[in-house]
Amino acid sequence: MNADAFASTVTALGTAAFAAELLAALNRVVAVDHLSLMRFEDRQRPPVLESAVWRGGEHVAEVQRAYLGGLYRHDPNLKYSGSGVAVLRLHRDAISNPEYRRACYESANLIERLSVAAPDSGRLVALNLYRRDAGGAFTKHELDTIEGMAHFLAALSSKHVGMLGTLLRSRDRGDRIAALAARLHALDGRLPRRELDVLARILIGMTTEGIALDLRISENTVLTYRKRAYGRLNVSSQAELFSLCVA
Repeated sequence: MNADAFASTVTALGTAAFAAELLAALNRVVAVDHLSLMRFEDRQRPPVLESAVWRGGEHVAEVQRAYLGGLYRHDPNLKYSGSGVAVLRLHRDAISNPEYRRACYESANLIERLSVAAPDSGRLVALNLYRRDAGGAFTKHELDTIEGMAHFLAALSSKHVGMLGTLLRSRDRGDRIAALAARLHALDGRLPRRELDVLARILIGMTTEGIALDLRISENTVLTYRKRAYGRLNVSSQAELFSLCVA
């Protein structure tokens, strides 16, 4: 493994750029079309999720909503009970639940997933690497390459998740806003900066008036940004936004 290829990924730990930097670094080694990073707190609630797209991301947001809406319960990763790092392989044809297979794989033309799974303080952290139909399944050489990097990738993933969690628990409002903006950006990279600013402040409980004063814009402008962002995320209320972004 060329450590220099991952220098930018290490620099991006705890920021909105992490998933994209990791995906770019991986594509210097193995072709990966899409990446998602999940943290399951208790294997019962929806996971915290971040993602990045290299190729063919037109259905990613739709798939993520279906997954977080309940289909995560059919994710085979939840059955992993090992005590160490493992690379789990899932081919689309091996998925037994038809709704999960259709909504999360067939609709996005995903053929296979490699997951670097690792227990982390009672939680399960899973770094998922996807291939689309056009690229075909991972070869044995590519699988061996990911397995050789598994402990490094697991350490990176757990560190990033931990840093974001620390920011969210921080007493500093700016830290929490930055962490939530990172999560929102990872959930849907189409969100412009101002819409991220507004949504992150909604998530920490600020009122429309408070957001307007904080960002030095009018209350009507806040409402416009909120409406546009809700439309991109396909949510209609603060409660739906919270359930989508904060597990």
